[in-house]
Amino acid sequence: MCGALTDSGVITMRFLIISLVLLISSCAVYKPVPVDLASIGKDINLPGMTREEIYAKSSEWIVRHLYSKGHIIEVADKNAGLIVANGFIEYPTEGILEVMDKVQQTISFTMQANIRDQEMTIFFSDLMIDIPKYYYRNRHPIWGVEEYGGYSVPVTEKGDYEAARRGLLEIVGNLEQYLKRNPGG
Repeated sequence: MCGALTDSGVITMRFLIISLVLLISSCAVYKPVPVDLASIGKDINLPGMTREEIYAKSSEWIVRHLYSKGHIIEVADKNAGLIVANGFIEYPTEGILEVMDKVQQTISFTMQANIRDQEMTIFFSDLMIDIPKYYYRNRHPIWGVEEYGGYSVPVTEKGDYEAARRGLLEIVGNLEQYLKRNPGG
């Protein structure tokens, strides 16, 4: 009887140790976004372009190429060289597992353009992952649509931040190409 009790105690102790190791390792998987990385920005040099030209062309591009659930341009102050816009992009997936998990989600954001002569700074903030209210079961329309979410959550994990960064820097690159190909008023 004493041996059975000892074996039971060892098994219980092993179970507790394994549980503790699993708990600690699962906590290590979650990688929150550091506060200093919670926004995304980039400077664009535009030699030879005036602030007015950059402002006009940027406003035009933003209205044509950003998607938003509401008003795209929230603030447009030509004198201050400021444009604040809202938008969203499809979740920029990378790799098969991320594609399967995030393909129907979007990332919404606020974009701020600070415009000066021959340069502008683009800054993205308020990054949110939008989970659709309805989604396709098994990722294919033939299986039917199910209700799921319909809410947004802040970007807090490093993987989501890196995905947002990829997609948002692509927006900046496209705007920069447009401005450099179409200088002047």
